[in-house]
Amino acid sequence: MARLSALGMAITVHSVLGISYYFLLGKCSPAPLLGSWLFVACIVAILQAVHIVPQWSPNSSILFELLIETTICCLTLDLMLTKLWCRIESLCHCAIVGVLQAYVTEEQTFAACEYWLLGTTTTVIASCLLWFTLWATALPTKMRVTYDEWRERISRSFQRNLTYLVFGPVEGGMPRVEQNDASAISFAE
Repeated sequence: MARLSALGMAITVHSVLGISYYFLLGKCSPAPLLGSWLFVACIVAILQAVHIVPQWSPNSSILFELLIETTICCLTLDLMLTKLWCRIESLCHCAIVGVLQAYVTEEQTFAACEYWLLGTTTTVIASCLLWFTLWATALPTKMRVTYDEWRERISRSFQRNLTYLVFGPVEGGMPRVEQNDASAISFAE
């Protein structure tokens, strides 16, 4: 599994800073970026589930592994966006333009319909791909199990700290209760 730090650095370099061939190429179609961002999430989910650096290389340094993982993640993001997502967007764009040319005659209406139909189509396609990817990698199940373990750890820690706060330090499994001599005398009188 790719480290989350490598994935985070790859997303920052690739998508946020825009250092990629996909963004230099320009947009493949006039579609909004929501579909491509959802497709990036698909790729990240797949990369998170795949071991990038082999397990049999324990002697390499952590910095070297992080650099290799980040580079491979950036290249994978770029390749998938330029070769796969660009083709999906172009295919949707051609189909929508073909349909709109038959029905819409005004240029302003044509551009608005093209933008919204293309945005809706690519967003639905990317959402379906993301759902399928998450289902295939079982990421929600892993996240739920991790969340349940985290919640249980927090609950135990809270109970332990509350017990310590109320009863003081625990010795031998029983809370130590200090009794004041003055209170024992006043009770006896």
